[in-house]
Amino acid sequence: MSAFDPTKPRSSTLGLKVLVLTACLAILSVEAWRDWSGRSQEMARISTETLNRAKSLTQHVQDSLEVADTLLVDVVDRIETGGIGPTAMLRLDSFLVERIQSLQRIKSLTIYGEDGLLMSSSLPGHRSKIDARDQPFFQYHSAISRADWYLGPLIHDPLGGEWVVTLSRRVNKPDGSFGGVAQASIPPRYFANFFGRFDVGAQGILALFHADGTLLSRYPYLERAIGALAVNEPWFKDGKASGIYEYTSSIDGVTRIGGYQRNHIFPIGVLSAVGRDEALARWNSMFAIRIVATGLLVTTIAILGWRFAGELRRRETAETELAVLARTDGLTSLANRRTLDERLETEWLRAAREKAPVSLLMIDVDRFKAYNDIYGHQAGDECLRTIANTIANAARRPSDVVARYGGEELAVLLPGLNEIDAVTVAEKIRSKVEALCMLHEANVPCRILTVSIGSATRVPSLDRSRIGPKDLITLADAALYEAKQGGRNRIAVAKTA
Repeated sequence: MSAFDPTKPRSSTLGLKVLVLTACLAILSVEAWRDWSGRSQEMARISTETLNRAKSLTQHVQDSLEVADTLLVDVVDRIETGGIGPTAMLRLDSFLVERIQSLQRIKSLTIYGEDGLLMSSSLPGHRSKIDARDQPFFQYHSAISRADWYLGPLIHDPLGGEWVVTLSRRVNKPDGSFGGVAQASIPPRYFANFFGRFDVGAQGILALFHADGTLLSRYPYLERAIGALAVNEPWFKDGKASGIYEYTSSIDGVTRIGGYQRNHIFPIGVLSAVGRDEALARWNSMFAIRIVATGLLVTTIAILGWRFAGELRRRETAETELAVLARTDGLTSLANRRTLDERLETEWLRAAREKAPVSLLMIDVDRFKAYNDIYGHQAGDECLRTIANTIANAARRPSDVVARYGGEELAVLLPGLNEIDAVTVAEKIRSKVEALCMLHEANVPCRILTVSIGSATRVPSLDRSRIGPKDLITLADAALYEAKQGGRNRIAVAKTA
């Protein structure tokens, strides 16, 4: 273009900001992946721990029931071999009391006759006073002849009224017919007390279930929960013997992570569960600390990066302004002589390769010294700015360069224009300046501001021994001198060599 317009260098601040953002996102992504992975591992650890605890407690319940069953087998054998006479019953009473004293897990051992009446018990004073015909264990053994144990549903103890879990065996007469039932009562509180030895936190529970979904015991012990049905809970719905579940309790509304293990011998299962929020409390605390630390780190990096980018932008802006000032004439805002020389060298080489012409116009304000003397230097400066703007509007091609060559002398580089086209541009400049009609009393005879123009055109050669860029300036300057000598306000063209 005609006026000097240096290409603005690409700023590196965008790249720095992208780098800072990328670094921040990378830190956040790595930390998010680490936290997600860490939480998954913590959940897996908690789940495995609850399942292992459930397996251990299931084994203990199995051991307790096997102890009770072993005792029942012994009792049944004593009855079937020793009979049920008065003497035998007295010996059996003593035996039952003696055995129960060493077994805290069993509340009572009782023997019921074929009519359902209590015949013997580890708790004295109940003989013939208790009728068990309506009890599930009695109905089961009287109807089924198998000599196997039976773990009945949760019932109110006929000897005391509290909840008990019953394990029983059938007593047969010598002919194999039904002769009664031997039954052991285990209180749910025993299992609750034993479960209490394990730390499951304030929100955790340990629960013993019957295979039919009945809650047999629970720690912490909750009387109103005993006997509740849990058939709709996930560990019963999926039908698996073992599994890990996250659920919300229908009893207290707490969300828990639990492991469930069903026993392979007895129809019971144990659920070991911890409160999810409580179990993850320590991990959540560490997570919060990591979030704050990561947030502070990312914020610090972002702030420092943005500040550095701002400082870099200000530095680049200052350097760009200095570069513009170094290549621009401060008065007219045109290219200075240094810039003209560089562009002339560049266009000369290009024209030499392409066998194209290069034209140069040297322009001088007629009697400018006298103009300064008459109107003052400020008016002279304004005069140069006006003429510079007029020339810039006349030479509008992107490749044209308008420069202040020195003092009141201006230059226009016209790459690719032949001699005729260069003269056309020169005439356009001359006529536009004249059309300004700026008063200049010392510029006789017209008494307005005018310019003289020298034009030189050459087709460069790579061989600098013939003619070079400086020679083009010399030719244009000589043509300018010729225009001034010819009367000013005119155009002179350098002669072809």
